[in-house]
Amino acid sequence: MTRRRVFVAGLGAITPLGATWLKSVGRLAAGHSAVRPVTAFDVTGFPSTVAAPVPERFPQSPDRRLGLCQLAANEAWSMSQVTSPRARVGIYVGAESGRASIATILALTRAAGGGRTFDHRSFGVAARELASQIDAATVSPAAVASALAKEYGAAGPVQTLSIACASGAAAILEGARAIRLGVCDVALCGGVGADVDPLMLAGFGKLSALSSRGESCPFDIRRDGFVVGEGAAMVVLSADPHESVAEITGLGRTLDAYHLTQPDPQGDGAARAMQAALRDAQRDGVDYIQAHGTSTRLNDEVEARAIHRVFGEHTPQVYVSSVKGALGHWVAGAGAVGFLCALEAVRSGVLFPTAGLHTPDPTCVLRHVMSRAVQVPITAALCNAFAFGGVNVSLVVEKGKV
Repeated sequence: MTRRRVFVAGLGAITPLGATWLKSVGRLAAGHSAVRPVTAFDVTGFPSTVAAPVPERFPQSPDRRLGLCQLAANEAWSMSQVTSPRARVGIYVGAESGRASIATILALTRAAGGGRTFDHRSFGVAARELASQIDAATVSPAAVASALAKEYGAAGPVQTLSIACASGAAAILEGARAIRLGVCDVALCGGVGADVDPLMLAGFGKLSALSSRGESCPFDIRRDGFVVGEGAAMVVLSADPHESVAEITGLGRTLDAYHLTQPDPQGDGAARAMQAALRDAQRDGVDYIQAHGTSTRLNDEVEARAIHRVFGEHTPQVYVSSVKGALGHWVAGAGAVGFLCALEAVRSGVLFPTAGLHTPDPTCVLRHVMSRAVQVPITAALCNAFAFGGVNVSLVVEKGKV
């Protein structure tokens, strides 16, 4: 069976730096950072008091995940101008579960005894009364993909991937795979993160994953944790090369099978994902890597080690940067916006700098893009997305060759 090619026909995003991908590009190229003090809720006593949120005026939707995704999808879909029978259009979205409102959660806590005791009877009564206030669609991971399918009339495969920080990249990988196999002709793919809230800041803080200094600086010697961000990034993939932006040529996905929250210290799973993507693309290397680069001490060091393992003596020739320095960590949406950065590199030759990176850690010796964007011809780029649970996804994107 001949493997079909996969072309990128459109792209879109809403980020903390812009309501569209087009508006975000210039600010990312200039090295701007969206990290700022949290003002949406009281962060007194929190382990981290900063984030990279999308302005509250966006979006106008009860489910913030869906609202963000709709804005990104609309930009991508409008750019693509694709046409295909409904049954041949698929939707693939990386998304985590939503949550009931903080007011509802607090009401349940008070009913249960305020955390000092647990009154089962009072909790049960309150839960029944409050259940009617919770929209089931806003707390289901699958709701975003299903809503997008309805909006775009997609009657092909609809899939939600909820595998933490690799979700968005895995959704793009699965959409590309479906087109290769002829399961669909068009796929709307990407990821969304909407996690700037008290529960996520408290949870990641308990894991000591957040920056206590309040700075996202991947690969920098001062890095001490990531900053939570939010946004959505989407692409339209097509089997038709007509007016394509670029082509996805390499897919790689592995599992560390090492630890729930820590990567394999030798970077084995990350290296194997990159190697698999390169083999799939039938390439020996790439010109640029959009790194996972979280700004945590262990993850950045392990990723740098894996890059050296894969590219060997050619590592000094490969540009590397991480968008998380500017936009924070979008969790389920992180891999999708990382892919857009790799896509922008082959599309326009613009390599975004790693915001916050001033003094590279000696354990992370790479050809970093720092301060401002670099503009060079890029034939092929690789995007990495790694996650809790040891999931690793790598994607190779190239200039489309019709």
